[in-house]
Amino acid sequence: MDSKEPDIRKVTLKYALKKFTRVIMKTLMAYVVISLVLITIPQAYKFIRGDKIMSEVLDQIGLNTTNPNELALRIYSWEQQNFANPYFVQPENMSLIEKLLAGYGFYHNNQGELHLFRPFNSFPVPPQWVLHSKLANCEEYAKVFVYLMNQEGVKARIVRAPGEDHTWAEYYVGNYKIIFDPSNPENPVIVNPKQFGQLKNFSYVEAYDLANPDHKEDVSDEYIERGTLVVKVVKGNEPVSGATVEVLSTYLMERFPERYDSPRRVVVNETGKEGTTQFKLGPKEYKIVGKKCSFPVCWRGESTGKVIAGSITYAKLELGVDYVTTVILWALIIIPTGVLVVVIHKRYVYQRQQ
Repeated sequence: MDSKEPDIRKVTLKYALKKFTRVIMKTLMAYVVISLVLITIPQAYKFIRGDKIMSEVLDQIGLNTTNPNELALRIYSWEQQNFANPYFVQPENMSLIEKLLAGYGFYHNNQGELHLFRPFNSFPVPPQWVLHSKLANCEEYAKVFVYLMNQEGVKARIVRAPGEDHTWAEYYVGNYKIIFDPSNPENPVIVNPKQFGQLKNFSYVEAYDLANPDHKEDVSDEYIERGTLVVKVVKGNEPVSGATVEVLSTYLMERFPERYDSPRRVVVNETGKEGTTQFKLGPKEYKIVGKKCSFPVCWRGESTGKVIAGSITYAKLELGVDYVTTVILWALIIIPTGVLVVVIHKRYVYQRQQ
């Protein structure tokens, strides 16, 4: 009887581990499925009901005008009356259930309806979904504004400062450009762009059309005075070509630590043959991160660089082994390979032995 106990224990432990593994795998699969559903819903809505919601909103705004300025003010007024900003809700005023829902991106709008703002507060949504949910931060305000202006034949595009997490718009009356911030509840028209940029402490500003969001135009000089930051990436004092260099702004993290717990990416470049790359940025100190992976090892390095308007600043970035990324890279290769080997062994080798 005693001689059989170790075998029973082994079987019990093996069964418990197998059951635990199944629970973990099912939980991960459920999370992946939920994530995919949440990300897909806004995009699907765009194709299924996007045109109808757009027409309904344009009817509410009124189409009996050919004046772009009047149309802009009508859209602005409609947004201010209908949109709620989820980030204005204080966490201490939220119930436990509301906090859990907010983690997935669900909030109540001004009409008391529970809607998805952004999946996990991170993934961008189309303007048609914003019109449906009526939940918007500055990015959504600008997207909807530009989208509706474009629908009425007015040239308009998105303008954003990625490092300082702000988005606004611009539209044209003939060849004259109007800079417009539809998320500003007091005065949306930006008369002095340089003053606006200085007030917001912008690092870099870009503009793009909704129809072609991957083609971004650098419009920073309209908003800020800039200096040049030259970064040289080395490994063992040898220049590293093809390294990815990210410039990060710590401004929001320092000013609003309750909302921003990490620096925000401003712009990314790649080093040339001599291991250098350069950036034109607003005056302040930046965090610089360099990365390069050459199988089977990844390297990473951090530095800082202070930019002065009208001047050139040099920064050196020394790369060292990035153990975390290297381990993850190897895991992504070894685990699937191991699973494949086990499957092949069971299916072919084991069956032949039987």
